[in-house]
Amino acid sequence: MQRKRKWEPGRGNLKQVVFLTQEDKEQGAQASWEQLEIVGNIHIFPPDLCNMTYLKYLFMGHNQLASIPPEISLLKNLVHLDLSYNQLKSLPPQIGALTELKELHLQGNQIRNLPMQIGRLFQLNVLNLHNNPLNPEVAQLYNTEGVHRMLSWYLDNESLSMPPPPPPSRNWRYLRNPSDVNESIAFTLMCYNVLCEGYATRKQYPYCPSWALLWDYRRRGIMTEIRVYQADIICLQEVETEQFSVFFKPELAKDGYDGIFSPKSRAKTMSASESRYVDGVAIFWKKERFTLIKEDVIEFSRMAVERYETDCKESQEMINRVMLKDNIAVMAIFEVRDEISGGPPRQMVVSTAHIHWDPEFCDVKLIQTILLLSALWKKIENHMIESQGADQKGQVDVTNMPVIICGDFNSLPDSGVFEYLTNGRVKKSHLDFKELGYERILDRLTPHRSQHQPDYLEQDFNLSRCYQDDVGMPYTNYTYEFKGCIDYIFFTERHFNNIGCLDMVPEAWFQESAILGCPHPHVPSDHFSLLVELELKPQHHQQQHRQQQQM
Repeated sequence: MQRKRKWEPGRGNLKQVVFLTQEDKEQGAQASWEQLEIVGNIHIFPPDLCNMTYLKYLFMGHNQLASIPPEISLLKNLVHLDLSYNQLKSLPPQIGALTELKELHLQGNQIRNLPMQIGRLFQLNVLNLHNNPLNPEVAQLYNTEGVHRMLSWYLDNESLSMPPPPPPSRNWRYLRNPSDVNESIAFTLMCYNVLCEGYATRKQYPYCPSWALLWDYRRRGIMTEIRVYQADIICLQEVETEQFSVFFKPELAKDGYDGIFSPKSRAKTMSASESRYVDGVAIFWKKERFTLIKEDVIEFSRMAVERYETDCKESQEMINRVMLKDNIAVMAIFEVRDEISGGPPRQMVVSTAHIHWDPEFCDVKLIQTILLLSALWKKIENHMIESQGADQKGQVDVTNMPVIICGDFNSLPDSGVFEYLTNGRVKKSHLDFKELGYERILDRLTPHRSQHQPDYLEQDFNLSRCYQDDVGMPYTNYTYEFKGCIDYIFFTERHFNNIGCLDMVPEAWFQESAILGCPHPHVPSDHFSLLVELELKPQHHQQQHRQQQQM
């Protein structure tokens, strides 16, 4: 029989062998062969072949193989696997570990059934099962549904018939003891990107069963997550407008919460029937502990237009790049009720933001963060002027206000966004600005001025980060293609102590259960919730902290 190939990836680099000698193994390891063809009517799959984890293309068609070992799961880099025209009657369940596979050729074997785990091969574009005695159900799927729908059927049914065990409880990490004074106030805060329905598609998350992506299913898991921890303040991102009104607010009201919400700026340009699907950010709080004094919305696109029209016209990027991204933040000024100590009411600010996602727009992310802190500073300043009756800005000190800033910043710890928030400054020539000409207008975006380092843009909040050095939370976003820390909770160091925090879902569970990423039937979002306990320091402790900083 003459062999015919419909697909030939760079045949000049193909290594063809009849059997693997020790020399072949050593050469393959040194050269990291990407392509290997084994011919010669072999009957047994060479055991050492599974150690060649660098292989991407493996051709073993037209042999006499009767079985494939479970260790094939080690060949995780394979994108093309040809096992056609052998004597295979089945595939091992471990075939599902080859998640990089794009083509799988199994024609001309004796296969009747496929393992349920084949549904995990979500990147597979070619699955050739011709000339196999498939059982009627498999044959119907293969002949009528197409590759992707067939794999989706297997993925959906595997997770129902063989569900993985739920994750173990998340560990609570104690960081310090609360202050031994009556005037301190401790509370918990959750920050959680809940993944709105419009973004939870099979195209975006093809490794997740379709039924586990449905909002009606996921929202139950999200609400369970929220209710398990009963945080005093809850900050959510990617909340759909309608779901805030019909689900989150009424459900959390049952538990004693009130809430505020704002959708992304595009909602203003839409009809009511369209705008209900626009996502935004929300803050909920326990009414027995906090009283809302003031709320406000920060629209980065509107701020970009205003700054451009007033004093930034030499930077077209404010219009061409920043204005086009309609991300927002909300802020709330709370009065803290302290029934235990009976002390006077105290105020604090909580803000949550959702910064633009695209890595190609790192400049926009950094500008949005600068605008966020600038807007917060001015809004807090105006509030203090109004509440204190001051006539001039110089008569109030914004740094006296306790502030918490949290959200999905879509920025890793090596980014300009993170540097600006944690270090209080960023170089005007930072690479994240992409040399797009922002440098000449940056000073006009913020009320802060650097007297001694004019090459830097500064902010004066003096923020500290919960989950220092990623301890307990190495990832906040966990998908197949990306795993990283992009969600954060910051607080003004002068006013708060971080008492404790909740670790992420144990990573060992993902590995032991062969879970490719989130969302997942047991994890309703692609983000993990962040939960911390903070202590609002007694006011005399805050004064001592400030005196130490000034020394």
